[in-house]
Amino acid sequence: MRVFASSFFLLLTMVCSSLLAQTGTLDEKDKAVVVFDLRLDDMRNSVLGKKLGMEAQLAGVASEDEPGPNEIDRVFGAMSLPQSMQEAMMAQFGEVKFDFFVKVYFNTEAAVDKLLVEIDSESAETVENDGKTFYEMPADGPVPAGLVYMQVVDSKTVELGTKKYLFHPNRKLLTDNLMAAAKDSPEVPIRMAMDFSGARGLVTELVEMGKQQAGGNGPAGMFIDLLNNVQDLSVMVGMNEKDLLTIKATGVDDEKAKELRGGVDAMLGLAKMSMQQFMPMVESTDPEAAKMLGVISKALKAKGSGREVLVKIPAPKGLGDFLGKQMENLPMLLQMGGQSGGGF
Repeated sequence: MRVFASSFFLLLTMVCSSLLAQTGTLDEKDKAVVVFDLRLDDMRNSVLGKKLGMEAQLAGVASEDEPGPNEIDRVFGAMSLPQSMQEAMMAQFGEVKFDFFVKVYFNTEAAVDKLLVEIDSESAETVENDGKTFYEMPADGPVPAGLVYMQVVDSKTVELGTKKYLFHPNRKLLTDNLMAAAKDSPEVPIRMAMDFSGARGLVTELVEMGKQQAGGNGPAGMFIDLLNNVQDLSVMVGMNEKDLLTIKATGVDDEKAKELRGGVDAMLGLAKMSMQQFMPMVESTDPEAAKMLGVISKALKAKGSGREVLVKIPAPKGLGDFLGKQMENLPMLLQMGGQSGGGF
C-alpha cells in the first residue's frame, strides 16, 4: 500500500468527465478549487511519448504485486485548499483542512485485484453509504487514519477521496469558476486548473510571502503581485507536436486582466531577451536546438482580449526526434559526468 499511496499523492500534488456534467450542492466554501486530468494512455501513445520511450521508462516502476503506471489509463481529480497558511500548517499535526476526490481508470482487471490485496480488503474497515461499500485506507506516514476512503466502481475503476467528496451523492464538487475553466480546456494529455478566487485567502497570503522573499517592491515582487489579478488559471500540455503548452488565465475584471496581460508580457519579454543572449552559442554547437529555441522564443507573447490572458507555445518541428536523441545519449552523458567528477 505504501508505494501506491506515495505514487498517488505525488500525482495529486503535481503540478472524470462525468464529474463535470453532474449536479448537486455543496457550500461554496467547501467546493474544489483545483482540478487535474492526467491521461496516461494518451501520454504513452502520443508522438512525444513514443519518441521518449515513455512506456519502457515506466515499466518496472512498481513491483509485480502492486499496480504500476502502465496499468493506469487516466487519473482525474479535484481538491479544495486550506483557506489560510495557518490551516495548511495544521496538516503536520494530523488536522487536514482540505477535501479531495480522485478517479483512477486502470486498463486491466488485475490492477484492481492487486490493489485490493494490497489494502487487505478482506479485513479492511468498511463503511456503507447509499448502498455502496467504501474501504477505509490505512494511515500511511503523514496521512491520518480515517482521511482516505476507496470505492471499487467496476472491474477497472476505483475512486478515492475524503468522505465529504467521495460520499457526496451528486458529485458537483467544482466551484463555478473552476467548472468553466475545466470545460473550456482542450482534450490534451495533461490538464490542470485552479480557481484563484475560490482560494483567495491562501493566495493573498502566499503573494505577500513571495513579495517579502523577493525583497519588497522590485520587479519580482510586482510580477508576484499580479496573481491577485487572476480569477482562474488553466495549464494544458500537449504531446503530439502541435501546441506544446497552453496557459490561460481569466482576470478578476477587464482592467485587472489588462494589467495581468501587460505584466505577463513583460515577464515573457525578459525571458525572450535571456534566450537571445545565449542563442549564438547554441547555434554554433547545435543548430537544430537553436532552431527549436527560436520557435519557442517567438511564441513568448501574452495574447487575449477582455478578461482572457493567453500564452500558447507550439511544439517546434522535430521536437520528438530531438528529445528522443537526448534520451538515448543520457546514459553516456551521465557516465561522462561521473568520470569527470561532475554531477550533483
